[in-house]
Amino acid sequence: MDNLRSSHESQPWQAHQITDGFRIEDVWLLPININAATPIRNIQDTFVEAISQIGTQGFAGLLFQFRNWLGRVFGWEDPNMTTQDLPPGILKKRFAEKTKTSVNELPKGGFSHFDLVYQLENEVMLEIENKTVQAAIHLAKVVDGQAVSARMAIYVKPNGLFGQVYMLVIKPFRHWIVYPALLKMLANQWNQKYT
Repeated sequence: MDNLRSSHESQPWQAHQITDGFRIEDVWLLPININAATPIRNIQDTFVEAISQIGTQGFAGLLFQFRNWLGRVFGWEDPNMTTQDLPPGILKKRFAEKTKTSVNELPKGGFSHFDLVYQLENEVMLEIENKTVQAAIHLAKVVDGQAVSARMAIYVKPNGLFGQVYMLVIKPFRHWIVYPALLKMLANQWNQKYT
């Protein structure tokens, strides 16, 4: 994990330019076979499909449903609003400022819970905001000589003390249950579509 983090930090990602105040929480190697010609959009779409399905299956799905229930009970997010209805998140605003683009001109992802910040040739960023945390998922295609791999980095900015405690509490569940299930689902979907 530390080698992946160091490798991620050494890449000239656009993400580095707009995530001031965020920390890199995790970096994962995605278990899919890609090459230099693989479109980043394919990685993004497969990830979004996997994350939407993981919330309905197995123990990881139960954890997602429990988290959503807690969010409704404690008002961490409004379940009646989608990201299409929410104002642009901080990262999307920063990206618009950096690229001198109107936020309204930037594409909308239309993904449940997430909003598309940007999509470039070798990287894409999605963001989510609620009362516990501001977070982003960075998906990237890394070309290292002949070797090509896909990676996922999680950026977080906890909202206050509660957000920091929340991130600590869910860390073992993310590492031992949610991420392994998500990566397995992503690999299965990728193999069905692209191999």
